[in-house]
Amino acid sequence: MNIVLIRVDDRLIHGQILESWLPYLKAQCLVVANDLLVEDSFQMAILSMAVPDRIKLRMVNVDRISALQADNDVQGKVTLIIVSSITDAWRIIKNGIQVEKINLGNMRSRGSDKQLMYSFWVNDSDIEMIKDILSQGISVSLQSVPREKEVDIREILDTLSV
Repeated sequence: MNIVLIRVDDRLIHGQILESWLPYLKAQCLVVANDLLVEDSFQMAILSMAVPDRIKLRMVNVDRISALQADNDVQGKVTLIIVSSITDAWRIIKNGIQVEKINLGNMRSRGSDKQLMYSFWVNDSDIEMIKDILSQGISVSLQSVPREKEVDIREILDTLSV
């Protein structure tokens, strides 16, 4: 897999992914890493119907993503990984998956979260994981769709108190 981006988006597969991100990245493979999703065969079937046949789709547990490196069907393919939380993105990185960039796209408020942009909310634990990811030299930015201005998370991180 040639991972070009991990996107944090709690909606997983939807129109912005299919119509904006996949074409923009010229992605040939889409990986959804989500522990709850892989336990729900009905939801997996629904999501898989939305993805064009020309795109290789894999839905896996977060901790099993490294096993895809042995999947011949995705070898060398330009790959977008979607996760539903910063925790899952952080887990992927901690499991040794190499990535240069994480996109924060959409995450609903869970109560007392802080709003980073109109569609992205974080708690103190998320902020600490983002700082850890940044310390590893990985770029983290906020952007809903490619046509919007990309905002480097470091520009607003200092305004958040942890």
